[in-house]
Amino acid sequence: MVEKRVEVDYEAWRRGRWEEIAGPLGKAGVVQLATITGSAQTVEGVPGQWDASGSDGVKFTAAGADGVSLDGRPVNGTVTLTGGSSLRLSGERTVAVSGGDGIYRLIVWDPTVASLTRLREIAVFPVNPAYTVDAEYRRTPGREVEIERLTDPPTKHILPAPADLVFDLAGQRRSLTVIETFPGNLLVVFTDSTSGAETPDIGRWVVLPPVEGDTVRVDFNQAVLPLHVFSRAFPCPLAPEGNHLPVPVPVGECAPVYGEPKGTREAMSTDIKDTAVRYLRRLEAGDYAGMRALCTDTATVWHNDGKGQQTIDENLAMLKDGPAAEASLRYDITRQFTEADEVLQQHVLRITNADGPVGEVQAAMYFRFKNGLIDRIEEYANFIPAAG
Repeated sequence: MVEKRVEVDYEAWRRGRWEEIAGPLGKAGVVQLATITGSAQTVEGVPGQWDASGSDGVKFTAAGADGVSLDGRPVNGTVTLTGGSSLRLSGERTVAVSGGDGIYRLIVWDPTVASLTRLREIAVFPVNPAYTVDAEYRRTPGREVEIERLTDPPTKHILPAPADLVFDLAGQRRSLTVIETFPGNLLVVFTDSTSGAETPDIGRWVVLPPVEGDTVRVDFNQAVLPLHVFSRAFPCPLAPEGNHLPVPVPVGECAPVYGEPKGTREAMSTDIKDTAVRYLRRLEAGDYAGMRALCTDTATVWHNDGKGQQTIDENLAMLKDGPAAEASLRYDITRQFTEADEVLQQHVLRITNADGPVGEVQAAMYFRFKNGLIDRIEEYANFIPAAG
């Protein structure tokens, strides 16, 4: 039996959604996810070691020089953390801890990342009651489906698919598969005729409430953008095979809206200058995930080394596995110029290893930005070895 429809306060829903994405520890500021399940485990870009083998929480060990604090006190040794704890890293990043029973999840959040600081709103289509449907919830006990996740490179996972939704939309009978991404989280990942045009080509989500009977209300006006749209750190699932609606669904969220920081055009110039500097500071720290979070999905890199153009992921993989990853790096920036969404800067990269100075790279680097994120890097560099 279909329940009586309840009036939805869409403005309240949008405010809650904005808080989830752009509020304190909001998803748009997440630059890295990690899972701790063993002992002596390290996390790229985060100092110290983790140990989840105990029964009283996850242990974190760091030296005072690492610049990590807990509740405002520097960590110098070992502390025990439980779900809900958080650490402050040097700079402005926070590591939030969740989980328990030997499995802990870490979320690294950076309030300065451009995907958060330049996010102005989440655009939505007008509300249309015709896209709130009462669907049959056809249970499929034990069924599993293979889902592709937006990891780098993409991976495939087997997830429970506990039901199909069957409903009428735009004059036709439709069916969508429900997946369960973790126990109790019922998710409908779908694409429609707006995908790749007015909405992301990776589709959108409808999160279902707990279902007790054989019907459920599906409100496409509350269709949301995948978290991957706001932060590449999230390995979001793509739509299961067949979860395409061959009609437009012009309701719900459609796109993030990015713009200038609050203030003047000069403030925007300062913002992209700072982003260019943060990119290099992340490289100094070996924080490749943080570097990637400052770039668009399609960012490219070119150097005057004869190797041609690379994608940002190819370039970061080269840096991570190259000799510079074992060295100490310091960028001394001598000057910067901005023009619209472009930054041109001159700097000297000083390279040191355990045996002393290796040399320096004198360089001019060009950054082009798109929606506040780095979309193109070009570097003209000359390496000068250290004397002797």
